[in-house]
Amino acid sequence: MKDRIFKAMASLISCLLLTSIFTSVAYGAQYIYFEAGSVSPAVEVENRLSYGIFNNSIDAWNSTSTPVAITQVPGSGHSYLIDGQFSDDWYGLYTSLSRQYVFWGRTKKFKIELNRNNLVNESDTFRKSVLVHELGHAFCLGDNPSSGNSSIMNYTRDRNYLTWPTGDDIAGVNAAY
Repeated sequence: MKDRIFKAMASLISCLLLTSIFTSVAYGAQYIYFEAGSVSPAVEVENRLSYGIFNNSIDAWNSTSTPVAITQVPGSGHSYLIDGQFSDDWYGLYTSLSRQYVFWGRTKKFKIELNRNNLVNESDTFRKSVLVHELGHAFCLGDNPSSGNSSIMNYTRDRNYLTWPTGDDIAGVNAAY
């Protein structure tokens, strides 16, 4: 009897795992959900960037058909954008600073860092693409290798051209909120 119950449970778990895998593959073809995105699509951020790309970057998200509303606020205590010199090989980095439930849940406060060491010789267009990508993480979008160059969330996008959220990105944000 125990053997039969064990086999039935193993079978059920296998089915759930396979369903999850196939659902994730189909889901990933459009956009990839990032669980550390912001609790709300309306965020207040402090601009600590030395680059002049802030307004154009937030406008790229604020002008989409999503509930995203990024507002610049002065002073500390908010989510913030900053650039600095880091020895790592990344262009931008999104980090959750506080979560809904201490260690998990969506983000209540975040920071986005731009790596001046790797961006020093790049154009403002390139930098804007990086910042718009990192803001995508704030709105629950994960890196999306399956979309080719058709997503701001793709690593291999042309950063000298693609500086705005595309249809896949917009669909992902709308699904998250």
